[in-house]
Amino acid sequence: MGKLVNLVNVNISFNFQKGPIPATLGTLTNLSTLYLYQNNLSGPIPPSLGNLTSLTILSVYMNELSGRIPDDLGKMKSLIVLMIGHNKFTGSIPVSLSNLTKLEILDVHENLLSGFIPPQLEKLDSLIELSFSHNKFSGQIPASLGNLSKLEQLYLNDNLLTGFIPEELGNMNSLVEIYVVENRLQGQIPYSIGNLRNLEIFVLHDNQFSGFFPETISRCEKLRYLTLSNNSVMGSVPQSVCNLKSLQILDLGNNRFSGVLPQCLGNFSSNLQVLDLRLNGFRGNIPATFEQNNDLRSLNMNSNRLQGSIPWDLVNCRKLEVLNLGNNMLTGTFPHWVDTLPELQVLVLRGNKLKGTLDNSNNKKPFPKMRILDLSSNEFSGNLPKNYFKNFKAMMGVNGDSSGPLYMGRNSSMSMYQDKLVLVVKGSRRELERILVVYTTIDLSVNKFQGKIPDTIGRLSSLLFLNLSHNSLTGGIPIHLRDLRVLESLDLSSNKMVGKIPVELRALTFLSVVNFSQNQFQGSIPDGGQFNTFGNNSYEGNMGLCGFPLTKSCGDDEVSSSPIPIEDDDDDDDDSGFFNGFTWKSVALGYGFGSVIGLGIGWLMFHYGRPRWVIMIVERERFRQERKAIKTPQVTSRAFRRKKLSQVSDVNFTMSF
Repeated sequence: MGKLVNLVNVNISFNFQKGPIPATLGTLTNLSTLYLYQNNLSGPIPPSLGNLTSLTILSVYMNELSGRIPDDLGKMKSLIVLMIGHNKFTGSIPVSLSNLTKLEILDVHENLLSGFIPPQLEKLDSLIELSFSHNKFSGQIPASLGNLSKLEQLYLNDNLLTGFIPEELGNMNSLVEIYVVENRLQGQIPYSIGNLRNLEIFVLHDNQFSGFFPETISRCEKLRYLTLSNNSVMGSVPQSVCNLKSLQILDLGNNRFSGVLPQCLGNFSSNLQVLDLRLNGFRGNIPATFEQNNDLRSLNMNSNRLQGSIPWDLVNCRKLEVLNLGNNMLTGTFPHWVDTLPELQVLVLRGNKLKGTLDNSNNKKPFPKMRILDLSSNEFSGNLPKNYFKNFKAMMGVNGDSSGPLYMGRNSSMSMYQDKLVLVVKGSRRELERILVVYTTIDLSVNKFQGKIPDTIGRLSSLLFLNLSHNSLTGGIPIHLRDLRVLESLDLSSNKMVGKIPVELRALTFLSVVNFSQNQFQGSIPDGGQFNTFGNNSYEGNMGLCGFPLTKSCGDDEVSSSPIPIEDDDDDDDDSGFFNGFTWKSVALGYGFGSVIGLGIGWLMFHYGRPRWVIMIVERERFRQERKAIKTPQVTSRAFRRKKLSQVSDVNFTMSF
């Protein structure tokens, strides 16, 4: 290295280098920039790098570096950019870093750092970006950070910070983005936030904030994303929130808000894509002010105290993908105009007081993209909607795209927001933090539907969960249910259905939850396949049934055990998601046999060029273990991208260790 004393720029990025950073780099005293990012470097940062007093950029992010951040880095008085994120550094932030008064970017995110945030960082008065996210920092946010008047991006999310947001943060007039997600912050959101006239992103969800909604936020006219969900903020939402004309995401879900919704919420921002008010105490009517040509994609008002009818002007929301108004006190009839919304994928109206029929729509092609339809626990009557079943193209695999996103809400600005959905799984309430696009579901349970199950339901070849329980359905089980080849859960309990259980249903090799109880079925329970795994309570209340697992034996004329061939249907959809039940209270014991058959089918699909089945099996398991959605986007440095690095390097030299 001694022969390279005139070297100005070293760039060994994306080189898959292994081993430690050579301490001899500290002898290159003329070095201006040092790029070692995205390698496999390990070990500590050598203290000798502190000798590089001419260095302006040090970037070692995305390696396997460990140990403490050396105090010697505080000697690099010319440093403008210090990026050491995505490593395994431990210990605390050295106070000596406060000597780097020319520093504009300090990025240490995604390490194992702990301790307090040094108040002395207020000396870094040139700082534009400060990223401490995804570490283990504790204590309070230093009020002295309010002196960083040039700071534009502040990332403190996913730490163990406590206390309040200091009022002094309102002095940071250049702030554009604030992330304090997933901490233990509490108290009132400071009213001084209203001084941040350049603020565009304010993300505070998953903390312990209380108090009232700060009305001064309405002064932040450039604000695009405001998320306060999963806190304890109370009171009403002020009318002044409608001054935020640039707002794209307003997420106030799971707080203690109350009162009547401002009528302007429907039309205050033509850019609004997400309005999430779920799990609060709002009352009164849903605002009827949704205008044409709006960008709304997700409207979630689940679990409030809203009354009245569903406003007709929601038909103007032509880009709407998710409409969740469940668990309120809404009245009136089913809003048939909703089946004209071309992008609607999720419709949840469960737990209201809605009446009327569903089978009289005049739309020839209703709900072309519908994936989840939950109308349970209402007072709907009449026949099941045969025309809807016939046109649910997204449940037939027609619109399946193996290159598309696995989760909803992955396009445009909605990538910063994950649609959430509450399902009742085996009698337990579960909140899905994000929704797989293959979770195709129909739940019409606990209503007053009559008549037979239409044969057209057999067209829904990619349907996973079907619940028609607690109605007044008659007739037999359609043989066409055998065509629902990826069906996992089937609940027809508490109806007035008759006849035999078709042996053809043994073709449903993924079926793991079945409930035929409290009907008038008779004859032999099919044996073989998944039916060998279901318990007694799947059939109780059907006095005419016999055979395993019931204690009542069948006569010779009732036994039905002939094998049913499983045909290969080339038109079946490749998309399949897997979940362990949906609103059914019966036990689900059918995973053992289904796993064997499922693995065999999965191998065949993979072998013959249709691997998305396998992908979705793996995806199901990953989803079970992931409790939380992607909370914030990966930190990217806008300031770093803007810098003209060529101004600080005269020589380009590529080397390897």
